[in-house]
Amino acid sequence: MFTNLTNQLTKLTNKLTKKHYLIALGAILILSTAGFAYYKMVAGPAQSANAAKLASQNSRTAMAQLGDLTLYARGTGTLIARDEINLGFGANGPISKLNVKAGDKVHKGDALAVQGNSEQWQAAVATDQLSVLSAKQALQALQENASIVSTQAQFDLASAEKALLKADYVWSLYQVRKSPSRWEQYQAASPSFFRTAETELKRAWEDLKIARAKYTRYTYLPSDNSQRALAQTELSAAQQKYDSALHHLLTAYPTEIQQPQFDSALTMAAARVIQAEIALDKVKKGPDPVKLAIAEQDLAKAEATLALSQRNLEQSTILAPMDGTILSVTGMVGVDTTGPFISMADLSRRYLTISLDGTNIDKIALDYKVEVVFDALPNQIFTGRIIQIDPILYTPTGERVVVQTPGQITVIKGLASLDASATTSIDNLPLGMTATVDIVGGQAKGVVLVPVAALRQQTPGQYAVFVIDNGKQVLRPVEVGLIDSTYAEIKSGLKVGEVVVTSPAGTK
Repeated sequence: MFTNLTNQLTKLTNKLTKKHYLIALGAILILSTAGFAYYKMVAGPAQSANAAKLASQNSRTAMAQLGDLTLYARGTGTLIARDEINLGFGANGPISKLNVKAGDKVHKGDALAVQGNSEQWQAAVATDQLSVLSAKQALQALQENASIVSTQAQFDLASAEKALLKADYVWSLYQVRKSPSRWEQYQAASPSFFRTAETELKRAWEDLKIARAKYTRYTYLPSDNSQRALAQTELSAAQQKYDSALHHLLTAYPTEIQQPQFDSALTMAAARVIQAEIALDKVKKGPDPVKLAIAEQDLAKAEATLALSQRNLEQSTILAPMDGTILSVTGMVGVDTTGPFISMADLSRRYLTISLDGTNIDKIALDYKVEVVFDALPNQIFTGRIIQIDPILYTPTGERVVVQTPGQITVIKGLASLDASATTSIDNLPLGMTATVDIVGGQAKGVVLVPVAALRQQTPGQYAVFVIDNGKQVLRPVEVGLIDSTYAEIKSGLKVGEVVVTSPAGTK
């Protein structure tokens, strides 16, 4: 084509003037330059492409490119208020005041409704408080009386023991009198009963022995000797003192006629000690167990009744337990109510119940990101996180799957929380609104991507691709990341722009 144009221009120059010749020469130069450029830009690359095409043996190829890859599992969702609260009075009764309606926003502590018979509950509380006070006083009196009784029992035992000692003392005195001699009587009596008399008798006995010894030293003297006479007088005085002390000890003994009386007195004194010990043993551990149990039971019953009355009084006015929005009000002023009649929830946090096909069990996990599009807002995407996954499968109608049968369709259910940024935008959406939910199972941005058809699995988890290198197919190992049905992420082993084979001839 280029040669033909040159020949035609040469023929024309023979017929033209010099001016025309110069014009023609310029045209020839322009055409020559254009022809060279055409070869470099079009013909040359085309020939190279044809060579590469021949080298690849007519295989289909694709170029590694930079892009994003996201794994999705699609399901459905329903907007809910997770922390919905139902409120009512503590007992049945008419509504005297109703301060809210559906849609109202309330703050914690706001009075939502008042019951008409609150005065009745105030009176009941006052009565029950008196009952509790009486029960406490009765229990306290029982405990205090037990302490008094225990003290009295200890005193009674001490008195009985003292009386027993006295009876035993009197009884023993008579037993001593039966001794064959005064000295044996003294020795038998003194160890246990006559401490004072023993001291006096011993002192008199010592004086008597001294007087006898002194008198013995003067017995050789005549009877009218003054020293002997003085010793005789001192001996007589010592003997009289001793006899007096012994007489004082023994003359108080009873007669044999009184023995039965003393025996009886001793027996009764011993019996009273035993009775006092038994009485003390009963009360020393506290009040009577049966009476104590009854008093404690009465107190517990009174306190339970008071607690119920106080609860009824407190719940005769319904206070908002938190900041939130009134969802519904079913009661009316002047009408008796039974059970809850006001429902509210904190709508500052919104949640979605989600349903997902059971075959996508590997694409959902706690804290996975979700992208939500509500049916009413098709052009807006809201985000959130998976916060709960039910541990059981369901049928499409919502029944539990006990044992999955082959081919049975199942549903995974869970709960997602919407991000705070999204919550502000959906404040006015009614609860129960449905949405399409995409669960993001994995995401990679700005990575090297190739078609899944280019992957060749060498061993489980190990892949390679055929790369066109100088017109030849070269098998190269690569590290693979995320994979969906179309593309695979190449983490290493391949660069953007390299050509891979998606279906090399004769290669599986």
